[in-house]
Amino acid sequence: MEYLDALNYLYFKRPYGKIKIGLYRIEELLRRLNDPEKNYKCFHITGSNGKGSTTTFLHYLAKNHGHKVGGYLSPHLSSILERFPINGKYISKDRFLNAFNLVKKQSEEMDKKGKEFSPSFFEFATALAFEIDKEENVEISTIEVGLGGRFDATNVIIPKVSVITTVSLEHTKILGNSLEKIAYEKAGIIKENRPVVIGNVPKKAKKVIYDIAADKNAKVYELGKDFDYEVVEYQFGKNIINYYGDTTIKGIEVNLNGTHQPINAAIALKAYELFEKIDVNNAFAAFKEAFIPGRFEMFNGFLLDGSHNPQAAEKFLENLNIYFKNDSKIALFGILDDKDKISVISKLIPEFEHVIVTCPPSHRAINCLETYNLVKDFSKSCEFIDDPLQAIEKLKEMKADLKVVTGSFYLVGFIRSYLENGYIDEELKLMRR
Repeated sequence: MEYLDALNYLYFKRPYGKIKIGLYRIEELLRRLNDPEKNYKCFHITGSNGKGSTTTFLHYLAKNHGHKVGGYLSPHLSSILERFPINGKYISKDRFLNAFNLVKKQSEEMDKKGKEFSPSFFEFATALAFEIDKEENVEISTIEVGLGGRFDATNVIIPKVSVITTVSLEHTKILGNSLEKIAYEKAGIIKENRPVVIGNVPKKAKKVIYDIAADKNAKVYELGKDFDYEVVEYQFGKNIINYYGDTTIKGIEVNLNGTHQPINAAIALKAYELFEKIDVNNAFAAFKEAFIPGRFEMFNGFLLDGSHNPQAAEKFLENLNIYFKNDSKIALFGILDDKDKISVISKLIPEFEHVIVTCPPSHRAINCLETYNLVKDFSKSCEFIDDPLQAIEKLKEMKADLKVVTGSFYLVGFIRSYLENGYIDEELKLMRR
């Protein structure tokens, strides 16, 4: 199977976005693949926000301490290969296809048993990540939870350290409608006799985590209690922090931007300290190098960020006021239909002098005129351009100190790829179906 055929199969046969609860499918699929996840050590990271950045920081910490590192991140922005980093780089399409064909063969054997046993997109992709890491002979893998924790397909590993970055109300139809219920799901990644690191967690959620950890004889290391950080300076692309843990490290330059990143950096440092002694110079190198596209990133003259939920929108506004307080700002904005549109729009839109509303390239963004009508209620000035490529070309022509692309990660990834290449490649065109 060719690369685009494989993606077409994954997105539309499996299909992308369909959630299946339970671990029995992924457990069987991995058994059929001879348990690839047992071939290396792991970190396991969950949280309502911050888990992707923390996973990335851990990846680069391990890499800069001389280890060969694999990993699993989700979702991807522009290419599915982003999900499977090896020492911070994309794997080759050949490596992807080799693992894909193995997982496909075993998944289709399971399909024969009926829909209940048919692996979902995420289960298939999780098995892919584990198989790729085995084929690459990694020593360590940094594994980000997709959703929740307890029944997430990644929750078959026995990590060296588990991490819970934050707990807030999210995916309430799946995870539960209270902080305690969501904390219970996330604490499902805690394993017997393995330490767990937690960030800023509300009191009600914290009690649930501590109770589950006690049942599993897992020691909890809490931000502000067992380790801490302080911000020395916020400067775009060069944010400086001090870390206080088993080792005190002063003057760390964090390349990733935002007020949340020092917290994620401290959590990653504590988790890594529990794995092995930190070399200060290696830590400096890791945080200068660590990178995630589309997260408060300045790219080809545009600030890109996926403010797709109310919490992310609040954090985005906070960061705008730290880095670009006095700049005039205009934006390209699009959001999926299943998001909390009104909460995001009411927070974000008043910040901009002008907003172009567009349609993110996803089947989950059909009601874009509805989005535009909501934006009109909060905007100083706005317009609607259905096609995101026409919209970004219009934004290019307009004058402002800061031009922003925000809302859906589908939109951010699509526009980022277009800004980089000057065209939309075949992989991204699949996302528009």
